[in-house]
Amino acid sequence: MKLAPRSACATSSDRTRHRSATRGLLLAIGLATAPSLFAGFLGFGAPKDADVNVVVDMTEAGRKVAPPTKEKPAIYYPVLAGYREEGSLVAGEKTPPPNHVAKLLAKALAAQHYFVYGPGKTPAPSMLLVFHWGYMNPQVDDTGDPDNPQTVFWNQKEMLALVAGNTLNNISSLSFERQDILQAARDDRYFVVVSAYDFEAAKQKKKVLLWQAKMSTPSNRVSLAEVIPSLITAGGPHFGRETKRPESVTAPLAKEGKVDVGTPVVVPDAESKPKAEPEKKSPKP
Repeated sequence: MKLAPRSACATSSDRTRHRSATRGLLLAIGLATAPSLFAGFLGFGAPKDADVNVVVDMTEAGRKVAPPTKEKPAIYYPVLAGYREEGSLVAGEKTPPPNHVAKLLAKALAAQHYFVYGPGKTPAPSMLLVFHWGYMNPQVDDTGDPDNPQTVFWNQKEMLALVAGNTLNNISSLSFERQDILQAARDDRYFVVVSAYDFEAAKQKKKVLLWQAKMSTPSNRVSLAEVIPSLITAGGPHFGRETKRPESVTAPLAKEGKVDVGTPVVVPDAESKPKAEPEKKSPKP
C-alpha cells in the first residue's frame, strides 16, 4: 500500500486549519456586523429622513386673501407661542431653542414671499403669524370590563385635527385613506403649527383666523430637535395654500438638530428713500 507523500498530508492539514480559521473569522465578522445588519433589516437604524404629514386649513376670510407673490409679498408680525406638550409626558425630551425655530420658520416663509415686519423698513403687516411646536400623544384607555372590552380615545378629536384637519370631510368613511388617517391619529407625534390671523383685527383684540398649517410626524426613532427642521421644510411650500387632503412629504433629517440658517429677509418699504450714493472725490492734481 502506498502512503501519501508527507507534503500532501501537510497540505491537507493546512487546508483544514485554514478552513477553521476562515470560519472563525467569518463568525467574528458576522457577530460584529449583526447589530447593524439586523438594525437595518428590522428598521431600528438611525433614520435619514422623516415622513411629514402636512395639512393647511383655510377659513372663508383666508380664501379672500390671495397668496403672496414676489411682486406682492405679505408682511407679517411674528409671535412665538413656543413649546407645548399635549398628552402623556415624554421623559427627557429636549426642546430646540425658540430663536432657532424662529429662524427656520422665517427662512421657510421668506421662500414663499412672507416677510418679517421691520419697523421703518417694511410696509405695515397684514398678518399676525403665531408659531407653536411640541408633541401630542394619543390618550387611549381600556374600559376595564373583561366581558365587554372596549377602548376610549379621549383626545381623538385633537389628534385627528392635527393629522387631517378639515380635510377629513373630503375623504370617504369607507376608504383606505381614511383608515390610514385614523391609524396616524394613534401615533405619538411631534408637530409644528403656524396660524395666520388678520393683523388689523388683532389690533382690535379680535381673532380672525385666515389659515392654519399643521406639520407632524411620528416621534419614534427621532427627537424633536432633529426633526423640527424637517417639519418646517416640508410645510413651507404649503403655507397659505389650502390642502384638500393630507399631504405626505419626505424631508431629510438634520444632524443633531443643527441647520445652517441665514438671516431672515426683510422687504424694504417701497416708499422709503434710497440711500444716497457716497460723494465722489475728485482726483488730486
